Parts: sequence; C-alpha cells; structure tokens
Amino acid sequence: MTLLCAVLVASSVVLLVPPPAARGLSRLSPVETSGVARRGGRGTRALVVVAALLVVVAAGLTAGASGAVVALASTIACFTAVRLIGLRRRGRASSAARTEVAHSCRVLAGQLRVGRIPAEALRVAAADCPVLYPAAALLDLGSDPVPRWRLDATLAGHDGLLVLARAWEVSNRTGAPLAPALERVSEALSEDVAIERLVFGEVSAARATGKIMAALPLCGIGIGYVIGGRPLQFLVSGPLGWACLLGGVLLATAGVSWIDWLSRSALQSQAVQ
Repeated sequence: MTLLCAVLVASSVVLLVPPPAARGLSRLSPVETSGVARRGGRGTRALVVVAALLVVVAAGLTAGASGAVVALASTIACFTAVRLIGLRRRGRASSAARTEVAHSCRVLAGQLRVGRIPAEALRVAAADCPVLYPAAALLDLGSDPVPRWRLDATLAGHDGLLVLARAWEVSNRTGAPLAPALERVSEALSEDVAIERLVFGEVSAARATGKIMAALPLCGIGIGYVIGGRPLQFLVSGPLGWACLLGGVLLATAGVSWIDWLSRSALQSQAVQ
C-alpha cells in the first residue's frame, strides 16, 4: 500500500518536470510554445488520471476497501498539490513574461532614441530580447510585425505587446515618434509588475496560513500517538474511519484550493485595474 502511494507521488512529481525535448521550447515563439504546452498539458493530465485510477484499483485488489480508501485519499492530495504547483509556475511565468515585455519596449525605445529607424531598431533589439524575435523575423521577410504582436499579446503576460503593436501602427501611419510611446508602455508595465509583486507579498501570508491549516491534521495524528492513541488504525479500520479520512482530506484540499483561488483572484483583479 505504501509502495503504491509512493509510486503515485513520484509519478506526479516526474510529470511536473518538463522532459528534455520540452526544455528546448524556449527557442520557439510564444504562440508555438503555448500550443505545444497545451497539447503536452492535456496529455499529462490524462496520464495522471489513468495512473491514479490504476493505483486506486490496484490498492483495492491488494489491500481491500481500506487500501482503496487510502489510495483515493492520497490521489486527492497529490492532485491538489500538483495543480497548485502548476498554477504557481504559470503565475511566475506570466510575471516573468510581463517583465520581459517591459524590458523589450525599453530596449526598443533606447534604439530609437539613438537615431535608428524603427525597422533597424527592432532588428537590433530582437538580438537581446527574444520576445521581439518573431516580429523581427517577419520584418526581415517584408511582412508587417503588427499582426504577430497582436497574436502574441493573447498569451499570459504578453498583453504589453498589444500596446506596442498599436504604437507601431500609429507611428507608421502618422509619422509620430515611437520612442516616447514605448517608454510610457515600459514604465506602465514595470509599475504593473511592481504592484503585482506587492500584492503577491500581501497574500503570501494567507497562502502560508492555508499550508499550515492543511498540515494540522498530520500534527493531530502525531499528537494522537503521543497521548497513546492509534489514529491511523482507526482511519483505516472501518467505514467510520474511512469517512473521517476522506472527509478530512477533502476539507483540507478544498481549504487550500480556496485560499489559493482567493489570492489569485486578488492578483488578477489588480492586473485588470
């Protein structure tokens, strides 16, 4: 039983680490990377669900109803942990992308300030800013980079590219200077990142409280053994114990997920503002 639960936990952790092929996706454009990541994410979720079902069935066949209940409780806890870790990773990736877009606008504005024309400035800036490389490649082929920026702006953290596309388009049509607009875009995005980090620091206390609350049942089991009880034997010995085990795991995971949802909602509402 313990071995089966350990296999489930190990499988979840392994699936969180991108394979060597996926680590090379950083060379692709944001849209291409997102498409590959979505396909890989669907396959990973299906694989985890199948693995969890196999573990629960195998535990039930090996250790009876008590084994199936323990495996189900472990599955719920593992799924919750994997989901929360994935959400945190996506949140950090979105913040990093927003910072990169702000830096790209700053670099592009600097190239324009020294007297380069927009097309040449974009090519030079793309050498240091990967987020600009797809648009620069299109420009080298004689295409307009604006549609590419509008497409990339749909990705999390890349919304600043939409403002860049608008500024570029207006500058090409009217001849208005592009550098001041890009500097303002960079400053606005940098301020958004700073505010996001501030809000994240404010909600980190609530997230820490949720983690502590989730760990309290384990502390309670330890205290039960200290005072001479046998809580684990009770939890796996009969229907009442199984109900307590599943109920406790469900309440703990629901509480942690709810606190995480509240903190993400605060971050998203701040981003909208």
